[in-house]
Amino acid sequence: MIQKNKIIIFIAIGTLCILLGVTYQQTINSSAQNSHIIYKEMFMDSEGNKVRLSKFKGKWLVLNFWATWCEPCREEIPELNQFAKDNKNINLIGIAIDDMEAIEKFQKDTPIEYLSLVSNMDGVRLSKSLGNIKGVLPFTVIIDSSGVTVKSFYGKVKIPELNQALNP
Repeated sequence: MIQKNKIIIFIAIGTLCILLGVTYQQTINSSAQNSHIIYKEMFMDSEGNKVRLSKFKGKWLVLNFWATWCEPCREEIPELNQFAKDNKNINLIGIAIDDMEAIEKFQKDTPIEYLSLVSNMDGVRLSKSLGNIKGVLPFTVIIDSSGVTVKSFYGKVKIPELNQALNP
């Protein structure tokens, strides 16, 4: 009887491992597929110009979702400014979950020295489609030149971790 229970438990654990592996693979595939939707997006830059993300197709992207009312978001902007200066081959794009007026007012005190786009609530939808299942800000995602999400970060991104993800 004990031997039979051991076999049943072994089979159950094996089945669970297989199911978890399939679920994990589906999550990876879903994230990779969702990355491609960014190329259909269009937002306004801080000067009111329309910017289509399709112009970044085939290039490495670091998308940083943020808002003016988010303290950790505001704290990381100077570090991201430096990151952008140090990594000219990476396209860092800030996507503000905010309105143009708030962004303009914010940038008087804290300039953003990389491409900053204004998305209102469309940015929330986009960040969730890229894996922001927690719905938090800031949220940063790295997308490689083939459009695949490489890594994402919840909360204030640490620049050494960002660099490590970009240069494994």
